[in-house]
Amino acid sequence: MRIIFNEMFFKSKYIIEFSKPKEEILNDIDKNLSKKFFDWNKCFAGKVSENSFDIKFSYDKMSPYFKGKFVAKEDKPETIGLTVYHGFFSIFGNIFGTIVMLIFAIVLFQQENYFWIAAIIIYILIVLSSRVRVNNAKDNFFEYLKKLDTYSKIIPGKK
Repeated sequence: MRIIFNEMFFKSKYIIEFSKPKEEILNDIDKNLSKKFFDWNKCFAGKVSENSFDIKFSYDKMSPYFKGKFVAKEDKPETIGLTVYHGFFSIFGNIFGTIVMLIFAIVLFQQENYFWIAAIIIYILIVLSSRVRVNNAKDNFFEYLKKLDTYSKIIPGKK
């Protein structure tokens, strides 16, 4: 159960196969990194090394991180193992928010006040909107990768 919850909310894995060389892909990602304070038109914040990248969207502070590392395979040399994950503060904020909402709902329930139902419904809506935001960030990133290489394949990883 813990693994399913972790994969569903905090971490997911993908395999991406490119037809272009890794240097070209990494250079394109590096060109879109925000390196100065006034790089308003750049998409990402993070770092790119010679074999990997660890980035997030610069315009969305709650965006998940995208960590990619090229893995050498004999039949597909330009393959990335991609992990989409949340930072420590994002996970801590989610856990803290859950605890606060549960305490709030329990206090309202003990006072025989039916506002606890509204608190639970509001919390569920907040969690669902957070999940939609994460899925939109993943879709935007995958769309960006498709623009880099129209022949790339994105394969969900095994859980």
